[in-house]
Amino acid sequence: MKPAPPPPADLSPRMEARRQAMIDSAAAIFFEQGFERASLSAIVRRSGGSLTTLYQLFGNKEGLFEAMVTQRCGDVLEPLAVPEMEARCPRETLTRLARALAGVLMDGEAQGLWRMVMGEGIKFPRLPEIYFRCGPDPFLAKLSAYLAGLHEKGVVHCPDSRWAAQAFAVLVEGELFFRTVTGMRPLPDAAEMDAHVEATVAGFMRMVAPSS
Repeated sequence: MKPAPPPPADLSPRMEARRQAMIDSAAAIFFEQGFERASLSAIVRRSGGSLTTLYQLFGNKEGLFEAMVTQRCGDVLEPLAVPEMEARCPRETLTRLARALAGVLMDGEAQGLWRMVMGEGIKFPRLPEIYFRCGPDPFLAKLSAYLAGLHEKGVVHCPDSRWAAQAFAVLVEGELFFRTVTGMRPLPDAAEMDAHVEATVAGFMRMVAPSS
């Protein structure tokens, strides 16, 4: 599979609305039918427009999948893009980040995306490549850089900031994610999510606390 071209720049409001409609329709159909069975014709019928427009905007099915994953992962990275983030309390920043990440991990659509990537990634290796490049990789890179800055200031002790970032992500996922994504239990309510986030951040802060 060849890589998809980048999205066109300077889209008109009407074309941007059409692009968004196609992304939303693609998400629904990908999750309902899987990547292989999902057809571009079905996506166009649900969203409106034409195949010509779809190819113009996304290049191919992989390009449409990439646009969808990129957009869905944007919310996770938002807390790491806040101005003056370094001036904020680290616990506050990490709590906001854990809450954003947990919210995505416990979203039914995001879990459908994970199942699809895991189920079809062997046959379509571009799927996990896109998934990791658009989601976990930039998340871990930004969090690693943030933690490295805190380490240099002596706020935390994590000489291997990449490992610490990975550990943080694993703690946020926890047993809760794997039991919900596999259907063993229902999605958590707000109170359980808050408790999970608070426990995760508290445990991580103890793990990286500087030696006294």
